[in-house]
Amino acid sequence: MQSGAGLLPECGGHRAGSIHQRPGHGRRLPLPTSLAGTTVKVKDSAGIERLAPLFFVAPTQVNYQIPAGTAPGAASVTITSGDGAVSTGVMLVNAVAPSLFTANGDGQGVVAALALRIKADGSQQLEPVAQIDAAQNKFIARPLDLGPETDQVYLILFGTGIRQRNALSSAIATIGGEYAEVSFAGAQGAFGGLDQVNVRVPRSLAGRGEVDVLLMVEAQMANAARVTIK
Repeated sequence: MQSGAGLLPECGGHRAGSIHQRPGHGRRLPLPTSLAGTTVKVKDSAGIERLAPLFFVAPTQVNYQIPAGTAPGAASVTITSGDGAVSTGVMLVNAVAPSLFTANGDGQGVVAALALRIKADGSQQLEPVAQIDAAQNKFIARPLDLGPETDQVYLILFGTGIRQRNALSSAIATIGGEYAEVSFAGAQGAFGGLDQVNVRVPRSLAGRGEVDVLLMVEAQMANAARVTIK
């Protein structure tokens, strides 16, 4: 597994406790380092071991955040369940390993994002770019109308593995193959491990329909996601 410092990895298949154990959730900041009796320790390439903040624990899955300060390079992970069972693994930690979240949680398709519209009078409004399709039981794109020429429209993208970038100029985005200005790329602030990227939508994309959203940070590509432009 390759992860970035501050990233949100998921370990599947690890025994996190008795099969009758109820799932545990980390809901508030700071995130707990023990949930349902389960802990995760990450030992980095410098030999320093730290407890990882935890988001979710279930019998076969643990979602955790790479601890702040983890050095890049090979790292070992030790998961200790509430009943004392121990699982181990290894991963490669990079300072930056960008990933974009998607609405259906599978890393592809419609992006997990909001549209921010700034009108000529300075007023702002947030708009969804995805909507639930009850028949398919999944999220589908909600077409984004760029509006009149005086409107500025931004995509607020959510992801992880981005905050440790150097200069803002190292974050480069395209939408539908066209350069899209990045005005912010860093920690979202309200949720542990969550990063945010603000990207201005080129008006030349009006009427293009479904297009790719691509992000590169420190010369590393994130997974491709999609948005629909009306």
